[in-house]
Amino acid sequence: MLNNQGFISIIVLLVMTIIIISAAVLAYTWNLEYLILNSSKNAIQASYLAESKIYMVLNKEEYFYLKLLPRIERYLKYGRLTPIYDYKIQIDKKDLIEGDQNKNIEISFSNDKRFMELKTHSTYDGIKKQAIAKTKLLNQFFDMGLPIVSKESIETNKLKDYYNYLDYLQKEINIPAYDDDLIGIEAKDYENIKIIKGIDEKINIEYFRNNLERPIKTQVLNGNKAFLIAKGENLNPPIVSILSENGIDKVVLNGILYIEGDLEIHNDVNFNGILIINDGELFINPLAEVKIEGIVLMKDHAESIENSDRIEINFNIKEIIKYGVYLPKFIDPKIEIMKIN
Repeated sequence: MLNNQGFISIIVLLVMTIIIISAAVLAYTWNLEYLILNSSKNAIQASYLAESKIYMVLNKEEYFYLKLLPRIERYLKYGRLTPIYDYKIQIDKKDLIEGDQNKNIEISFSNDKRFMELKTHSTYDGIKKQAIAKTKLLNQFFDMGLPIVSKESIETNKLKDYYNYLDYLQKEINIPAYDDDLIGIEAKDYENIKIIKGIDEKINIEYFRNNLERPIKTQVLNGNKAFLIAKGENLNPPIVSILSENGIDKVVLNGILYIEGDLEIHNDVNFNGILIINDGELFINPLAEVKIEGIVLMKDHAESIENSDRIEINFNIKEIIKYGVYLPKFIDPKIEIMKIN
């Protein structure tokens, strides 16, 4: 009887030991799972915080227009930010989530100026995560590799966006207030605008109205870099002509030609930059040869120049970037890849 009692005591002790060990294992496992779950939650929260700062810089007006866009414009123009800007944008403390102490978004650019990288990190409850966004900088219609962008050359599903962009340009395009690189030519409410290379090698602009034979006004360019905006008023589209005074000289122009009407080329022309014909056609004299390095955007009638053997158009991203920076929404950053480390 006593032997049985001793055996039972041992069994009870063993069972209690197993129960205690099992309880301890369960408590440890539960605590470990809690720590893992909490760590995972904190890691996700830290990732969201880092991502949100990048989206804030790209989408919140006070950061995009006042801090990021001026940096991008300067880099595209000059290939550097210094001495005016540094390569960091700081988020205001009021826009940081409590506990996140990192205010900096670091910026870097690709060698070809077509991509930008935004990098930042955030810490949440001891967990640190880094977000890196590779961003395409240019408006898609300038970076498709197409020398002529028109309804004939782009995909049907992008046609509505393309027309919307041309309509946006029509409303928002303006000559820069001041720039050493381009001469602004704003030609509104004129029937004809003639760009003439004179015998003295200078480029003259003549403005005509009311079917008069003599120009209303003339302008002499100091150089051959120009930003022309030719708009018709009262539903009368203008005609822009390029010619040389002696009839045989080649006209060399650089910059942006934005025309809401027709462009007529009467002599040999070399143009480097961006030609936009918004609601008009391009006519080339059968004896003239035209070479364009850059890009041509047309709303309609592109088939006439696509089939012409008198014009050569080469997609040139360097020329496009050099002058496109002056156009509304030419810089249109879109995130391609977001990495979280």
